[in-house]
Amino acid sequence: MLSSVKGPFFFGLSVITFLLMIDTLFSFVDLFVTKGVPFWVATQVLLLSLPHTFALSIPMSVLVAVLMGVGQLAADNEITALKASGVSLYALLRPLLLGAALVALALTAYNHFFFPRMNHTLAGLIQDINRTKPMLQIQPQQFTDLNDRMTIFVGSKDDITGRIEDVTIIEKEGPGDLSPRMTFAAWGRIITDHENDLMTLELHDGETHEKQDKNEPDKYQVIRFSQHNRTITDAEQDLQRTERKAKTDREMDLNELLAAAGEERKMQDGVNDRVRDITGSFLRWEWNLLSDAGRKMVLASEDGNPKTNRKPRIREERFEETRTKVRRVAEQAQFQTRVLDTYVVKENKYLVEFHKKFSIPFACVVFAVLGVPMAVTTSRSGKGISASLAIAVFLVYYLFLVGGEKMADRGRLDPFLAMWSANFVLLAVGVPIFVKTVKESSVVSITLKPKSPKAVSPRAGSPGTGQDGECIPR
Repeated sequence: MLSSVKGPFFFGLSVITFLLMIDTLFSFVDLFVTKGVPFWVATQVLLLSLPHTFALSIPMSVLVAVLMGVGQLAADNEITALKASGVSLYALLRPLLLGAALVALALTAYNHFFFPRMNHTLAGLIQDINRTKPMLQIQPQQFTDLNDRMTIFVGSKDDITGRIEDVTIIEKEGPGDLSPRMTFAAWGRIITDHENDLMTLELHDGETHEKQDKNEPDKYQVIRFSQHNRTITDAEQDLQRTERKAKTDREMDLNELLAAAGEERKMQDGVNDRVRDITGSFLRWEWNLLSDAGRKMVLASEDGNPKTNRKPRIREERFEETRTKVRRVAEQAQFQTRVLDTYVVKENKYLVEFHKKFSIPFACVVFAVLGVPMAVTTSRSGKGISASLAIAVFLVYYLFLVGGEKMADRGRLDPFLAMWSANFVLLAVGVPIFVKTVKESSVVSITLKPKSPKAVSPRAGSPGTGQDGECIPR
């Protein structure tokens, strides 16, 4: 059984990995051809992107292998022949499930040891590329440091033509320059010269603001232009690899994810303690004081002094002061609540990644359980039906995975349920079908009742019949 799915597994792994890598391949060509990144550096980006793709393509390949391998055996009547010789279908499928479980364990170890390191190396390489080639990191609606002296802001950018719009350039003579030179342009183009490590900003319809003399602030000039070119000589530098210390959630192993989630939990506990301190006995007493009943009771009370018997113990101004304090306390509590939500989102993000390292590998077993009955029941329907079912299963799993991750990041769903709901749903569908298939009962039973022919009553006395319709020889 395992030998029948080994070939389809590697075939599916190759095809699915290629399909998932198409966008990365386009990025590779863009880095090497358009943006002038050295071939070996762009190749490293491509190779370091493979681990993330394998984490998804391996479970999908298990389903493809089961559909193709088991389906071919069923189409060739080999499963029927084995069952006729006394071998149960469950005995045939046991090695298949064991193989899927071994692949799941191997993928879990891969996600723990290898995958985070490759992601961390990839993030560091991209950071180094962006630092040495600022053109790559110029993004719309963001300030980008082209070098130590020049910062650029663009409203929009076309990566294909290099056209930029709503351009602002800030130039400083040094770190302590409080009067930088400002250049504004309606639009422009970015022209790169990779051979000479130059970048030219061709600006149109703009003006430059600068002070003629730094010692005389009153002397200020504005230069308007229809076209102005600015050449940046040190925009590109040789790539130097640096050690990136900071890690995102996808660059952490299981231990680091749990530790990071624990730190966020400690921060939540600290915020909860501050909220309790803020809204403690002071807030309860002051709020009761501000209630209508409490306010009337205090204002109507007497202090026991005959001379001041008609005067309230607490003056009206006291309530206005208390109202201000309560409002301030409420604002502080609201702010701490927003801070708490931030820590909850961060904790959920780490826990989502933690559970994902187990739930995606476990999908290998889920797809094996679901794929066996699909392969047996559709073996004679053609490969098109099997491919359509596989795509439908992939789509359902992906929607559950992505949707659950987004809901967990927003705090609307528990991270465990967010990452495992797809497996639970597919198992709930696949296990009953799998059991029915093993017991050799049809998954979908359709019985067509034959149409009974209408009885024709022969006429009495007709030739060849007797009185009761029996045949009489002539």
